[in-house]
Amino acid sequence: MNKPLPEPVSLMPTPLRMEYTFVAGVGRSRFLRGLSERRLLAGTCPSCRHVYLPAPEFCARCLVELDEPIELDGRGVVSTFCVVSFPFPGQEIEPPYVVAYIQPHGADTRLMHLIREVDIAEVHIGMEVEPVWREGDDLEPSWMSIRHYRPVATEEVRHA
Repeated sequence: MNKPLPEPVSLMPTPLRMEYTFVAGVGRSRFLRGLSERRLLAGTCPSCRHVYLPAPEFCARCLVELDEPIELDGRGVVSTFCVVSFPFPGQEIEPPYVVAYIQPHGADTRLMHLIREVDIAEVHIGMEVEPVWREGDDLEPSWMSIRHYRPVATEEVRHA
């Protein structure tokens, strides 16, 4: 006789913990320090002119040291996005929410961040967005200094 199968295990707590040490390097350290000052610092390759945000120390294409950092305003366009609709263990944001790749104006690389302050149904590829910085004067050299991105208000909306 076949016994009914038990309910599948959906969550298995474990005592395992992993800690990582991230070495930012010279280029990304500049970028992270810039975030603590509400600045987005990019780097340009003097050889191929590729603009990195965040910038490593050397161009991944030419292996040439990048020029001094340039500041970008952080605005950009959504190049692709995903709607996270279901909860998972350890999640800190209540679904549904949008995570997008953002192509910053003036950079050849993309950033991944949350899109908020807009109805999910209105998020689209090509949507112009801007960073929303954390409040206060004690920002850390971390991606968490940017709370999320939001749509850039149009002139009609600003004057309404």
